[in-house]
Amino acid sequence: MKKNYILTLLMTLCLTVASFGQELMLNGGLENWTTDTAPTDWTKAEGVTKSTDANTGSFSAKQTKDGSGGRINLTQNIPNTIIGESYTISFWYKIAPGAEKPVKMWSNFRDDTGGFIGGNTADVLRTNLPVNGNAWTKFEETVIAPDTSVKFWFEVRTFDNTIVYWDDFSFFDNATLSTVKNKAIVGFAAYPNPVSNGVLNISSASDSLKNITIFNLLGKQVLSSSFSGVQSNVDVSSISSGIYILKVTEAGKTATKKLVIR
Repeated sequence: MKKNYILTLLMTLCLTVASFGQELMLNGGLENWTTDTAPTDWTKAEGVTKSTDANTGSFSAKQTKDGSGGRINLTQNIPNTIIGESYTISFWYKIAPGAEKPVKMWSNFRDDTGGFIGGNTADVLRTNLPVNGNAWTKFEETVIAPDTSVKFWFEVRTFDNTIVYWDDFSFFDNATLSTVKNKAIVGFAAYPNPVSNGVLNISSASDSLKNITIFNLLGKQVLSSSFSGVQSNVDVSSISSGIYILKVTEAGKTATKKLVIR
């Protein structure tokens, strides 16, 4: 009986993980510290001290930069990202009064050589964070792992004469959530995949209005259309060859899947 109970519990836990996605950030809540200046599992923690001024939990990271120029970083290298999968990045921050320089989110996907994808092109992963009146503020964006990426370099930066408090970092893999959502639209199908003739067929069991959006692996929308009925052919001939994310909504339900266009 005891063995059966344990087996049932393990299966339940596995199903829970499969249904609700996976957190890939280690010690994102900054609750665990090797010393008062070294949070565990972080690749870099420059100018950081453990603080009890936390957004949630017991501790945050207080990062202090003097006026000597340059910057200091708080960084975690997150391995084993999957091309075409969706990830939500988020954290909370509080900028102390008197900050002289912008505080920056400066993250990127990287390839197997360590080079980061996209060069120095600015996007949602490389942005100035608004000065927020010494109040805890949330930053959140959803991104898609681009072609050739194998890991994510999660980094925030603090500059001259500025104090920032950081807490509740998250890098969440949404892939399993997409799998669950695909089942929400009854009879949903999108084919052929790969698309080689410029035409994508989309169908479901309902003739309700369907809104169709296709994103590239940098999260940029490349096509948007809609139709009513159980089936329609969507012209994708204007889209360059590559890997994309297809999103279809119908009556408040959503399906997403990886789409290859040749």
